[in-house]
Amino acid sequence: MTDPPNEPSGPAPGWDPSPPAAYTPSGASGGASGGVVAAGVILLVIAALLGIFGILAILGGAMMGQISNLAGQTGLTEEQANALMTVGRTFIVVFGGVALAIGLAHLLSGIGVLRRRGWARILGLVMSVLGVLPWLLVLASSALAATQRIPAGYLQDSGLTVEEYGQIAGTGWIIGIAFAAIGLAAYTYVLVVLIRRGREFA
Repeated sequence: MTDPPNEPSGPAPGWDPSPPAAYTPSGASGGASGGVVAAGVILLVIAALLGIFGILAILGGAMMGQISNLAGQTGLTEEQANALMTVGRTFIVVFGGVALAIGLAHLLSGIGVLRRRGWARILGLVMSVLGVLPWLLVLASSALAATQRIPAGYLQDSGLTVEEYGQIAGTGWIIGIAFAAIGLAAYTYVLVVLIRRGREFA
């Protein structure tokens, strides 16, 4: 008498025949975190401000060509006045164009960061580093200027007293320090977020 053939055994307990799911980095499967969204929005706000500033600068440079009688008002010859106007107009227009280009870079970076693109993170890091450095210099120079004493005879022909000059200068220093602190904080926040949240970008 022969033994019956062995029946194939069923799957082992706990075995799942479906293929394993593809690995996705932590934070990349869901939506962008609040920090990344905030960084993208900050970049877009800076882009808008730079765009407005650049447009105003270009318009101002173009309007300089409409100014007449500069030679008579400044004591310069007509040739000197025209040369001065040309240099000033060119500088302002170029400065405005640079501001527009930097604003465009911020715009592209902000849109890409909201979409979690890797290239946008790199561009945002570059813009943040370039933004931190000048604002840090402005903050340091404003704080240093606030500690300087008024030279003797500086206000002799200005018609201002030392107290009046101190109030005007103090207000300017406070405004400068406040703007520098805001700009520095914004760029520093974006820089830190893009460094720490690198795994969220494709």
